[in-house]
Amino acid sequence: MLAIKDKMIWLILIIFVITGCASIEKAESLHRQGDKEAALEMAISLLEDDSPKVRLRAVKLVGKIGGPEAGPALHPRLAESDDRVLREVVRNLGSLQYEPAMEDLADMITESNADMVRALADAFKGYGKPGLDLIVSRYDSAQGSNRADYKDLLIAVGPEIADSISKLLKGRSFFENRDTFDILKSVKNPRVATLMIPYLADEEIADQVMEAMRHLGRNAAEATITALQKQKKTGELLVTERLIRILGLLKAKSGIEMLESYGQHESGRIRNAVENSLYQIRGF
Repeated sequence: MLAIKDKMIWLILIIFVITGCASIEKAESLHRQGDKEAALEMAISLLEDDSPKVRLRAVKLVGKIGGPEAGPALHPRLAESDDRVLREVVRNLGSLQYEPAMEDLADMITESNADMVRALADAFKGYGKPGLDLIVSRYDSAQGSNRADYKDLLIAVGPEIADSISKLLKGRSFFENRDTFDILKSVKNPRVATLMIPYLADEEIADQVMEAMRHLGRNAAEATITALQKQKKTGELLVTERLIRILGLLKAKSGIEMLESYGQHESGRIRNAVENSLYQIRGF
C-alpha cells in the first residue's frame, strides 16, 4: 500500500509539471501568433506555478510582452523563493521601467550575492536616469558595510553611472570623494578623467589625483591633452606641469605632439616636465 501511495504522489507531481509546461508553452505559442492579451493573461496566471522552470518562463514572457499590467504582476514576485527566477523578476522590472518597484529593488542590495548584484545593475540600467540617481543617492547616504554594498552595485552598473555620480564631486574634498573616485576609476569611462582634472589645482590632493589618472590608463589621455590645450590660454603653471607629468605616467604616445608644443616654454619647470614625460613615453 505504501508503495502504491508513493507512486500516486509522484504521478500527481508529474501531472502538475506536465500541466504547467503545457500551459506556458500555450502562452508562448499565443504570443508568437500575435495574441498578446491572451498570452499575457496566461503567463501572469503561471507566475505562481509550482515549477520554478515554468515560473521562470512566465516571468520572461510577461517582461517580453510588457504593457500596463506587466509591472504590477511582477512586482509582488520579489518575494520569489527561487534565486534564478527572482533575478529574472528583478531584470524585467528594470527593463519595463516599472518605477513603483525601484525603492524595493534598491533595498535588496544590502543582502545580495554577486549574481543578484549583476541582476540589480541590469535593472537599474534599464530604468535609466531615475534609477541611477536613486542608487547614487542611496550610496551617498549609506554608512559602513551598506555603503560598500552600494559602491559594488554602482561599479557593476558600469560607465552609465558616470553622469549620475559626478554630481557628488562638487563642493567636496578629494578625501570625501575617495570612494566616489574609486567607482569612477573602476568603470573606465573617459568622462571620469575630465571630472578629476579640476582637482589638480588643489595642492593637498594633486598627487593623489595624478595617481588616480594614471590608473585610468588610455581613458585619461584625451582629456589630459584637451586640458593642456586650454592651459595655453590660462597659464596656470602648476596645473600645466601636472598635466604634462600625467601624460608621462600614462606613456601616452598620442600626447607627444602636445608635449613638444610645450618644449620651448619660458618656464624651466615646464620644460623639465616635458623632457621627463617624453622620456617616459619614448624610453630615450
